[in-house]
Amino acid sequence: MKRLLLLIWALALAPSFGSEGGIIRQIQSVDGNSVIYDIPINSDTGSILSFPLSSDSAIFQLYTTVTGPNNTETLKKLDEKVVGTFLPTASVEILSEDPYFPARTRADQPYGVRLSISGLLANSPDVAEHLKTVYVERSYLKYNNGNYQPTSAGGTYSDEFSFRENGTYVDNGILQMIPGPKPTKVAGEESFTVFLHPDTGTSAELSKATVQIWPVAEVQIKGLKEGEQYNSIPSNAAVSLKDLYPSSVTYAQVYKGNHAAGIEGTPLPNTVVAYNTHIPQKALLPLADLSSLLTEDGTYTVQVLTITPFNDGAPEILSHVTFDWSTTISVNGSITDAE
Repeated sequence: MKRLLLLIWALALAPSFGSEGGIIRQIQSVDGNSVIYDIPINSDTGSILSFPLSSDSAIFQLYTTVTGPNNTETLKKLDEKVVGTFLPTASVEILSEDPYFPARTRADQPYGVRLSISGLLANSPDVAEHLKTVYVERSYLKYNNGNYQPTSAGGTYSDEFSFRENGTYVDNGILQMIPGPKPTKVAGEESFTVFLHPDTGTSAELSKATVQIWPVAEVQIKGLKEGEQYNSIPSNAAVSLKDLYPSSVTYAQVYKGNHAAGIEGTPLPNTVVAYNTHIPQKALLPLADLSSLLTEDGTYTVQVLTITPFNDGAPEILSHVTFDWSTTISVNGSITDAE
């Protein structure tokens, strides 16, 4: 029987590798049954010998020991590799208009997946049947919409794809399907996992890619009502911004006339906010400088726009309000003679 020299290189995983050590779990088939061997490790670097390999393939999983509440210890998987004879290789990559890493997109935007497979020998009589097909599974994990942190709510979608030929496969029209009452306001992540069903009886992961999904921004223009007439800007007039995309520039502009798309107005300096970070943002911006830009009486529109990696970098209108501005004071009266 063969044995493998396993090289432990968890240095890059050091923030996750607990001081309590961990294990390498070896999963393989012995006499038609799935057998699990746990190999203790106490260092994040080094080498050890595997248990004897008695089948064409085996799965090796790297776990660290995590201490939880009440000093309970659980295992957290850090990495997984499958080894064996005639094993195919696969890689999966997320494609997004946002070049940020790790991959991310907005809830209303499509994204893509590129899958590359090589080493499949589907027509070879020497290759076990379970090594002739590669499967792809799509799953999700929901985030808390308040602090954007992962929750325990997740699952696997019902659609599963299988491939029996080598090549590169690309789909650029994928829409997120994270469950939620309003699809454009969900926050979370979706993952595509490429795996085999080896003779161990356990799915063997070949590659995995994850994309973060962030909600569409929402805006409320406070203190100004549609169609109302003003001779001064209310002191509480402001723009309330929520779920601004992590890489975005958002601002309000004003122009004379009714609302219409494609009009370039005058930006309100106090409302310009720019972010280049990793989670959505929020802000409350006063419209204190609005009245100085209303140079004559008439109808005006305030628009709130955002620029993100999407829409070819062109501004997108988030909200707007149209109102009448009048500073003319009219006096009604009469002059009479007293006799």
